[in-house]
Amino acid sequence: MKRLVLGLVLLALATPADAHASTPLPWCGTDISALDRAPDASAGFSVHVIYAIPPGAPDRFGEWAPRLAGDAAAIEAWWRSQDAARAPRFDLHPFPCASVFGTLDLSRVQLSAGVGDIRSAFSTIRLLLGREQGFRQSEKVYLVYYDAPTGQIGRERVCGQAATERAGVSAFAVVFLDSCGSDDADEVRPIVAAHELIHALGAVDATAAPNGCSGGHVCDSTSDLMTATLRDGPLESRVLDSGRNDYYGHAGSWDDLQDSRFLERLDSADRVAPSVPAAPTITSDRFGTVRFSWSPSTDDVGPVSYRVSRDGIFFEEVERSSALLEALLGSTSTYSVRAADAVGRLSAPVSVRFTAGLGIVDASGLLVRDTVPPTPVTKVAVRKLGTRVVLTWARALDGVGLSGYRVRIGARTLSTSRERLSVQRSRVTGPITIAAVDRAGNVGPAATVPLRRLR
Repeated sequence: MKRLVLGLVLLALATPADAHASTPLPWCGTDISALDRAPDASAGFSVHVIYAIPPGAPDRFGEWAPRLAGDAAAIEAWWRSQDAARAPRFDLHPFPCASVFGTLDLSRVQLSAGVGDIRSAFSTIRLLLGREQGFRQSEKVYLVYYDAPTGQIGRERVCGQAATERAGVSAFAVVFLDSCGSDDADEVRPIVAAHELIHALGAVDATAAPNGCSGGHVCDSTSDLMTATLRDGPLESRVLDSGRNDYYGHAGSWDDLQDSRFLERLDSADRVAPSVPAAPTITSDRFGTVRFSWSPSTDDVGPVSYRVSRDGIFFEEVERSSALLEALLGSTSTYSVRAADAVGRLSAPVSVRFTAGLGIVDASGLLVRDTVPPTPVTKVAVRKLGTRVVLTWARALDGVGLSGYRVRIGARTLSTSRERLSVQRSRVTGPITIAAVDRAGNVGPAATVPLRRLR
């Protein structure tokens, strides 16, 4: 599991020599979108790439799209050279294209406000993209290329910054295109992007890694990708955990990046995403406890778990086919679930919109299906009148309307529309249960009257 503690990390610049450049690739996008396109061609946890600019900045998306596609291809090829069984899973879209990374799902976003200088740039970019643009899926890590000045001067520069996922906020990695030669050529930028991406995925745990140092970096080898300072040499000269003892493929008990679900398992027989959870339904009780349930998914290898979100914010991952949440009565939210398998493949999500205490509603809030049962039957009074026993109770409540009450007397089931029932005492041989039924057929919690009160 990724750490949920926010770990802010940076890569500083020591002037690099020329390096082998990544190769720009034709980007085959047929539109320019500020959103994460659907559907994903890569059905799994993935890295979504964003080109971001502040208001008033020159828009160079057309120039940058091929270079960013080239970066993704370079990072993927380098990773395979380090571990033939793993590769980062980039977010792709089914554009018609001759190359894989030409189908990169690349978003172009003009931020709603400026981000300030380097001291505030990362946190502001993350905030604006997450809260205002909706880039907050926990199944995505966002690799952002920020194309505007960050006010850096002097020889020491911040090339990029990253932070891991925490509750309600996705993992982000940002490359600042105004520093470290990222704009001038295509040599350094893939190194910065790969470095920050690894930070966003949770490495390095400096409290556990034997060679951890300097705010989430390693200090055992200058060729390790995760050193704190950018040095001479191309991406191909960098090593993914030089000793395989700090953050990747290690034998320790701390988090291992090699196990990340954002990496494609090239050695796995599991090649198919789980099926979409079917028949989602949802209900709530009078205390605001919401039960969201669905039919189980299937997978070619299995097992599967289920990732539950509310209003786009990840809530929890469960192995059962239901989840319990809390909601204020009368509040409306969209609840979503998608299946995940052990190698990070994901089904498409399925969603329902629900008003607590009422039922499933449409986009305008109108009731589509009443899934909420009436309140329990309470305050049952018993009067014994000669050969008969009379039961009365308080009226149950329902958000849509009651149909009546279902009364069980031994093996018999009766229906009544009133909060009163008269029964011959001689026919009562066991407890009586009373439950309210609404117009949709939902049955509320039953009240049970024991035999000792009836005879």
